[in-house]
Amino acid sequence: MSALLTLTTSDIEEIISSAALAEMDYSQKLEFCKDQSLPGSFIPDDKIFQNQNELLQRIAIQFGLESPLPAGRSLTELAALIFAETGGRPQHLTFFTSGSTGKPVAARSKYHDLEQEICSLAKLFANRKQIISYVPRHHIYGFLFSVLLPKALRIPVEFWPPMPGPKQVQRMRSGDLIIAFPLLWKKLEKLRCCFPENVYGVTSTGPCPPETIKNLCTLGLTRMTEVYGSSETGGIGYRHKPEDMYTLLGHWQQAGFSAIERTSADGSKQLYTLQDNLEWQGTINFRPIKRSDKAVQVGGINVYPARVEEVLKAHPAVRECSVRLMRPDEGERLKAFIVPDSKMENAALEKELRNLVIDKLSRHEKPGKYNFGPSLPTSDMGKLNDW
Repeated sequence: MSALLTLTTSDIEEIISSAALAEMDYSQKLEFCKDQSLPGSFIPDDKIFQNQNELLQRIAIQFGLESPLPAGRSLTELAALIFAETGGRPQHLTFFTSGSTGKPVAARSKYHDLEQEICSLAKLFANRKQIISYVPRHHIYGFLFSVLLPKALRIPVEFWPPMPGPKQVQRMRSGDLIIAFPLLWKKLEKLRCCFPENVYGVTSTGPCPPETIKNLCTLGLTRMTEVYGSSETGGIGYRHKPEDMYTLLGHWQQAGFSAIERTSADGSKQLYTLQDNLEWQGTINFRPIKRSDKAVQVGGINVYPARVEEVLKAHPAVRECSVRLMRPDEGERLKAFIVPDSKMENAALEKELRNLVIDKLSRHEKPGKYNFGPSLPTSDMGKLNDW
């Protein structure tokens, strides 16, 4: 496993392709996509993307370029420009994650720190023969495990569509490493197809239900590795069984109940406070026990969307809900998305919810807008979307 993992123009092209696909609707993907990637000749123009310039600017930021990428260039040409600027080793890579307002939040990582992380994780998968990835390559999880990890292990990678069927499972082979996320693993669980022997899995981006992992192993999955981390930190720890504690990766150390410190590849140190409270056993084993409530400001007052969610969930007709801050173009209050658990009309349920919160929430906590649907809005990786 090499400690020097340089991106090729093909790698960069795959990352650009993944970023562009994320902005396409289903019909556009069917029209332009080939084997889960856009062809190198594809040109991201304003006939396809309403936010073409924004997309090109975000890609430039991702690779640390000072100037925006030019319009009218193919993916192959854009990848060549980025490679010429970075030599395949950008100083930083920036990944975007949705914040409390739904607007993408930039999280920048040093390239050599990403390299350090994946070389550490690669030791867990030294006997794998091929990687099958269901994860977008422009996200940090997908970049680490389907761009850098194949390089560290010197094995091939295939990108499969996140719509698994029995034929996909039949194509898996002994020695495969499947990179996916909880929502995708749940889909594979529902198929009830048996895995070939000696197939490993990796899951991240959020908690994977222990019963899902147990059922997948009953269906023949040899081992599931859960990776705990975030866009801001990258991977922090791992475990191979849901009942086990996570083990810190070697470049992290405990710095408090919910704080950890990273020693970067260049020797510098940085302290991070996590959104989860952690239960520790010794100094390297931990378990997330409760997500820390994160405040947002409404009218200059701190409010906690998680508390509002709990109040709304107390209504017997609410199966699930999500609360977040409105985008600036929507207003300055909270908004709620409700998944009803009954056949009550949405308008009637909204009236009951507004009455429910009169005495239970402060003026700043009360949602200003309610949306309804059969399920919470999620991204292609199963994470909650804005609405």
